[in-house]
Amino acid sequence: MYLTGSKTVSMDAQGRITLPADYREDFKESGNKVCLILVKGALWGFTPEGHREWVESCFPEGFNPRSKKDKKLRLALNAKTVTVDIDKSGRVALGKMPESDLEKLCFGREVVVVGDADHIAVYNTEKWAEEQAELEDDLDALLDDED
Repeated sequence: MYLTGSKTVSMDAQGRITLPADYREDFKESGNKVCLILVKGALWGFTPEGHREWVESCFPEGFNPRSKKDKKLRLALNAKTVTVDIDKSGRVALGKMPESDLEKLCFGREVVVVGDADHIAVYNTEKWAEEQAELEDDLDALLDDED
């Protein structure tokens, strides 16, 4: 799975978005399931396997099953994650996330779905535009091939 691009999509009254078709294809192998978690002002969506790998990556020294802190942190990450189905119409029910998480995201009628390599990220459209504007100079410098 390697997700790229960004698309603005509408959210319906039930808090569902239609996942862009090219993203849906990558979730078919996972049984059309998406693991959603609030991370740094966006809603990240992983395949179940991708989520497991991401949780493991949160422990760069390796998860220590004898460490109370590691066990509590892993439990917290898994507890904050909501697994939802992609329905036959390609919709994902973001509204199944805890209300407190949805309030932090400030989603409007439209959201931006971004492919971020191993997961999707769903952003408030205004926040996404602001973040991209702030990165414009840095991105130009990154892509500048002059030494």
